[in-house]
Amino acid sequence: MREKFATVRPWLGTLIRLALGALWIWAAWEKLRSPREFVQAVRVYDATPEWLSKAIGYGLPVVEIVLGVLLILGVAVRLAASVSAVLFVVFLIGLIEAAARGIKLECGCFGGGGASDKTQYTLDILRDLGLLVLAVYLVVWAWTRFSIDEYLARNDYVEEPSAKRLRSEAGLKKYNAMLESRRRAARERSLWLNGSAAVVIVLIALIGIGVQSGRAKIQGAVTASHASATTGVVFGKKAAATVDVYEDFQCPNCRNFENTVGSVIDADVRANKAQVRYHLMSFLDGSSNGNRYSSRAANAALCASDISVDTFVAYHKELFSPSVQPAEGSHGRSDTELISYAQKVGVKGTALTTFTACVTNEEHKPLVQAMTEQASRAGVNGTPTIMVNGKSISPTVAAWNKAIAAALTKGPAPSPSKTPSPTPTKASTSKTASTAPKSSPTPSKT
Repeated sequence: MREKFATVRPWLGTLIRLALGALWIWAAWEKLRSPREFVQAVRVYDATPEWLSKAIGYGLPVVEIVLGVLLILGVAVRLAASVSAVLFVVFLIGLIEAAARGIKLECGCFGGGGASDKTQYTLDILRDLGLLVLAVYLVVWAWTRFSIDEYLARNDYVEEPSAKRLRSEAGLKKYNAMLESRRRAARERSLWLNGSAAVVIVLIALIGIGVQSGRAKIQGAVTASHASATTGVVFGKKAAATVDVYEDFQCPNCRNFENTVGSVIDADVRANKAQVRYHLMSFLDGSSNGNRYSSRAANAALCASDISVDTFVAYHKELFSPSVQPAEGSHGRSDTELISYAQKVGVKGTALTTFTACVTNEEHKPLVQAMTEQASRAGVNGTPTIMVNGKSISPTVAAWNKAIAAALTKGPAPSPSKTPSPTPTKASTSKTASTAPKSSPTPSKT
């Protein structure tokens, strides 16, 4: 039985090596394409400081690619398997900790990720346990077929002398000395190969962090006529209650919040009881079959805000109407439909022409990206998140009324006007620090 396993072992190791290598490359591909989004997914675990979240988000996909290539080529297999095993242990710790803390998320193991009600911790943990077992197998039995390691090891073979030479003391001594020399050379070669591979992994990871960090930078203007990355779209005059609303136009919970609390918000703003700052997110771009509806709808809403804040409020309400908002996982609305919704709320003439160009050219795409990044840095990992004077509240009418009433007891008395003047924002494109504190968001159903 042992001899049979010894024969099968390198072939089984070959299959495991190729499978793990392909898995690493698959896992890294989407993360490499979207470095900023993967950093945001890492932040959802709420387990690392900002600098480490970025190091993981930018560097991990590069390490995964390197491990995949080493395993497929069969170079430094034991080292690549050892690093793989360590990563699987880290992944398991992260998943178990998130499950224990009740954080609802998708692991982001193969791209995407983030806050979600579709949490499958059991399956994720079992998968990583299985992969850990495979990696340990390669650590113990690193010898595989069709690998560069195998090719280099051919030099270790020493042809066994004849039985006559083995019977002589001199012949046996010479043979053993040659074996020991080849073994020593193999150990030295393995040491140099593994050491070189380790250095290469570290260097490529560091270079990858720099490259991915550069690719994650937002290019373009991060302000609009009545919006900025830090304040969002500001509705109403300064008031006792400053409200930050973080939302995604494809989030069903956000639609429910708007449809139940929206009219109350409008009345309180116009009565100068609250000033609301709408932060438009694109967390759910992956839930519209490649249509990127969250980003495009947020861009269209910002285009409406360029006309006036009141136009934004009307358009915002229209996008959250049950007949307009597409279901998660379905194909998002087209640009033509987004433009038609503006016509429905009264945009026409020159304003409609400008709005149409803004939508089709996605002129506020950088601003949407910056808003999403700012919210992620501030600890907002799900939508809707509603904060009144820095404190998170539930997305209900009762919670809203209670928070506004509490703010009015401490803040200045309202000074309502029939037509309140929205406060335009004048944020510099270089100002990127978020003013919103960390929160405990209510994740959207994904």
